[in-house]
Amino acid sequence: MISIKLIQKHAIDSQEITELQFPAVVFGWTRDDDWGGRECKAITCTMSFDDARKIFVDGLSWSILYTPDDGEDGIAEEYDNSEFTIAGPLTDNRDGTITAKMGKYTNEELLLMEVLG
Repeated sequence: MISIKLIQKHAIDSQEITELQFPAVVFGWTRDDDWGGRECKAITCTMSFDDARKIFVDGLSWSILYTPDDGEDGIAEEYDNSEFTIAGPLTDNRDGTITAKMGKYTNEELLLMEVLG
């Protein structure tokens, strides 16, 4: 089973952290031409559009958890995706699921941040 683990720091108290975990389907692109050529991942899960707008925000730290379905000990492997920190398009699939894109900074954006300090 594939699930997503999200870690959010609250705006009021950056020490307070919320950790959410839920089943999801994740697809990735090394170049998304619809989004400026950035590398991104699309996360599809059961969630309301309003909840997704609050959860999938810039700066989100998240990872993919993979738990084998083969009846083994159920230990999940965790794959850090915190480099995919830019919130992108959010789609209501009209079937009770949403798809959220999370992207990496492009090389040009990283260079600009370095120059501007």
